[in-house]
Amino acid sequence: MNPPPGPDVPLYMQGEAVKEETRPVPAATAKARTRLYLPTIAITAVATWLSWRGWEVLGQSGFGRSVDDGRFELAGPVVLGFVLAVCVIEQIWPAQRRPVLARGHLLDFCYAVFYALLVVPLIVLLGAGFSDLLARLAPWLVLPRVPGVPSWCFIVLAVLGIDAVDWLTHLGNHRITALWRLHAVHHSQEELSILTTYRAHPLVHLSFLLSAIPVLAVEDNTATPAVVLTVYACLGALPHANVRWTYGPAGRILISPAYHRIHHSATGRLDINLGTVFAIWDAASRRAVFPARGAAGPTVIETGLAGRPVPVEQASPRLRLGRTMLIQLAEPFTSMRTR
Repeated sequence: MNPPPGPDVPLYMQGEAVKEETRPVPAATAKARTRLYLPTIAITAVATWLSWRGWEVLGQSGFGRSVDDGRFELAGPVVLGFVLAVCVIEQIWPAQRRPVLARGHLLDFCYAVFYALLVVPLIVLLGAGFSDLLARLAPWLVLPRVPGVPSWCFIVLAVLGIDAVDWLTHLGNHRITALWRLHAVHHSQEELSILTTYRAHPLVHLSFLLSAIPVLAVEDNTATPAVVLTVYACLGALPHANVRWTYGPAGRILISPAYHRIHHSATGRLDINLGTVFAIWDAASRRAVFPARGAAGPTVIETGLAGRPVPVEQASPRLRLGRTMLIQLAEPFTSMRTR
């Protein structure tokens, strides 16, 4: 399926100077400003406020227990075992052969540790604050109890709803400048692997809070089991794997690593193959581009951001993981580069 006409251009790049170019201005041709970027400051303020609300809500049942539950669900033994198994598979049947201790893998591992220790608690606070806000301001979002309908039907509805909302949020992260500057950290990886799942700016999770709406909608009929969310997290991580898998005919429905790799392409459009687990939303919006097959399997695409607008670990002759990570996390807070 061919993508719809027109480039995916973040708002701050629109104008006569932008035609087919779909990437941010290369750092080599840009002048960096030192002033703070106010939209990121505003996003930080909203995240702080929601976290404070979440702290108040969870204070009644115990913040520590909620964080432990969140870690078990998002970064517990099942997820860790799954990621480790895929890491081994990546070394046996890689799309691109790389050493185990490749720079990209090492920095992504740092992000994974950062995610488990600090980002998961933030997600728990944000989720609690946002869910409480929804329950207070929009109680009509909750579907009335429907007797006689099996609970699994509502669980399926919740999962499909989460995936649809994630797709829409992902599109917004590519279309809205302030969100793209946070999301660009994830796209900066030039050595894609399953660990890249965790290379994300903490503030980007604020935009994905909308996925709480489907869970809230079905709560009067059933609670979405933690195991379902854990499986969803694993299926959402797998497409980043450094393998050539297309899933065959099932790849028209499920997001495969070969399919998602196109989304991370270093050249071309950014607003295609946006799905997390299901490809149906891409197909319905004509944004699905399925991998082309060669003699050895699907074509392997180079990943990253053209021009390296976000500093990357591969750019320096010396390996400085901590410094690179801090720079990547701080980059969205500075004023945007201009030509």
